[in-house]
Amino acid sequence: MKIIERLVFIISWTIVISLSLYFLIENVGAYFTGYRSDSYSNNPIWVSSHLIGGTLALLTGPIQFSKWMRNKYINFHKLTGKIYIIGAFITGLSAVRLSLISSCVTCRVSLFILAALVLFTTFSAWWCVKNRNIKAHQQFMLRSYICILSFVAVRIGGIIPLDFLFGQIEDPTFSRTVNEYFFSFVPIICGEIGIIWIPTLKNIKKSSSPTSR
Repeated sequence: MKIIERLVFIISWTIVISLSLYFLIENVGAYFTGYRSDSYSNNPIWVSSHLIGGTLALLTGPIQFSKWMRNKYINFHKLTGKIYIIGAFITGLSAVRLSLISSCVTCRVSLFILAALVLFTTFSAWWCVKNRNIKAHQQFMLRSYICILSFVAVRIGGIIPLDFLFGQIEDPTFSRTVNEYFFSFVPIICGEIGIIWIPTLKNIKKSSSPTSR
């Protein structure tokens, strides 16, 4: 069982890091080398802040979940954690602003909610570690990172049709809205299932076993 869990862990992180690198090259790199999205072409300062903050969070995020790094290089872990929090706050605050002025009207509500979740989960992670609640800190850091990854999922998911799930959607505006909400919040829901639901079910199974009585 542990071998399977370890294999799933390695595959999951490989996918996450690969998609993050793809996003950084195809979106962040493209933006700073001349490409400007029509949705944000008139807001270069806020878009640049959003991309820079997101890049900091994406690059330092995986380090926070390395048990080996935490145990062996605690000071480096703390430093990268501070950089992550700064990056997450920058990308969250800039996303709030972009959600109010984006020409992509269908993106505004989902972007605002996702930005608010990034700010809340990141602040909660900082507050928990400040009060030495390490378990809650780790859970909220994971939630925060999943929210950051949701920004990546939205950008990559924009080119992925969801016809195989919902059938063909003729209205392009409605289709864009479905994509925005699906890739914004499905990763968060899946994360919450993994953080809370599944561990809770495991604990119920252990407590009801004959050996626990």
